[in-house]
Amino acid sequence: MSRSKGRPGSLYGDGSVIRRMQELVDTLAWVRIELATGASSPTSGATRQERALSKMDAALELAKQLVFELDAEVRGRRDGEPPLG
Repeated sequence: MSRSKGRPGSLYGDGSVIRRMQELVDTLAWVRIELATGASSPTSGATRQERALSKMDAALELAKQLVFELDAEVRGRRDGEPPLG
């Protein structure tokens, strides 16, 4: 994300990266549980897999956002720019 979008200070200083990474870990754990449970219960397996795939898509999007934001901050620091904000 760029600074023009009103992003608050450093991604590290306000804890947003850690909070969002925890959200990512929680989502992936939830997907793992849903897929494991769905495999053992064929009657509800398809529904659980659909929900798990939806959550996985959201987790992948979050991971992509984190990578882009971290990359932008690292590049900014390398180029001598002050932290975002």
